[in-house]
Parts: sequence; C-alpha cells; structure tokens
Amino acid sequence: MDRDRMVDVGVGLVSRFGAKALSLTSVARHAGVARATAYRMFGGRNALVAAIVDREVSLLRVRLREWAETAPDAAGKVRAQVAGVLPYIRQHEALQYVLRKEPEEIIRALVATDDATGPTLIHQIVEQTLPDLAPEISDQLVPNPRGAAEFLVRTIYSLMLIPDGSLTDEQVADLVVRAIVKRPDEQ
Repeated sequence: MDRDRMVDVGVGLVSRFGAKALSLTSVARHAGVARATAYRMFGGRNALVAAIVDREVSLLRVRLREWAETAPDAAGKVRAQVAGVLPYIRQHEALQYVLRKEPEEIIRALVATDDATGPTLIHQIVEQTLPDLAPEISDQLVPNPRGAAEFLVRTIYSLMLIPDGSLTDEQVADLVVRAIVKRPDEQ
C-alpha cells in the first residue's frame, strides 16, 4: 500500500464520517493494512492530515491552472479561476461534510492560533499558488501578486464558510477581477 492510497482512504473517511473520526487506525482498517504500516507512513494523525491537505491543495492547483488556461488575459484568467473554484468547493464531498458538521475544523485550519500550528491554510495556498503565476499576469495584479492572491483566497474562503448570498458565481468573479486586476487605463 502506498502513501497516496492511504491519503485517498483518509479523504474518503472524512467524506463519510468527518475529520474528527480520522485516525491512523481507521485509515489502516479501511485500507486493509496493519496499523503499524499507517504509523510508519505518517508517524501520527497530524502528518496524515498534512498529507491530505497537501494533496488536496495540489489537486486544486492543477484545476486553477486549467481554468486559467481558458482565457488569454489576466482578467479572464482570474475570472475563470473564481468561477471554477466556487462550484469545485460546493462539490467537494469531504470539505462539504466538514463544513456542515464540523466547521470548527475548518476554522482551526484557517486561523493561526500560535507558531506551533504553522502557517494558516490561506497562507499555504497563497505560497503554493504564487509560483504558478505567469510574469505577464503578475504584472497586472494589484496591489501586488501576493496581495492579490491573498485577497482572492480570503474571498473564496468567506464564500465557502457562508455560501448563501445574493451574488452569482459570475458576479463574485467579476467583483474579484475589479478588485485585483489593473484596468486597461491603469496599465
């Protein structure tokens, strides 16, 4: 059994039973391996959770690049990413389970409580996605690429946490574009 398969099992367990039920013992049991194998692979629950988050962020990065490739300019790329990520979040079974039944688990990942917990999920995503920005796109972002990425991620997470609103995904995408992409007269 490889590490990726164990992560898959972990995501499946979160989808069905929530993040609180996630343990190396439960992952090992559902993966059909010895508990010692799971502990050798991950060392502890926190490492398993980190592996799940890393994998999910990596999958999201792939999707963000795909959505961005559908448009020729910075505004179109940002618009496509926002319009793509909102339904992606709504369709992510594990994330939706945790949002509905264990929102405190999401809040814990989004909010830094001390140095021991490491960077927040928002900062992890910003750091991991910045290298994906093409230079010609980076030059179009305000106030700067890092600030624009952080604003985008924070906006998406606020919509994820409080999904009901009067704006459509397209309207949200347009507002984000207005906030972080230079207008043609500013270039």
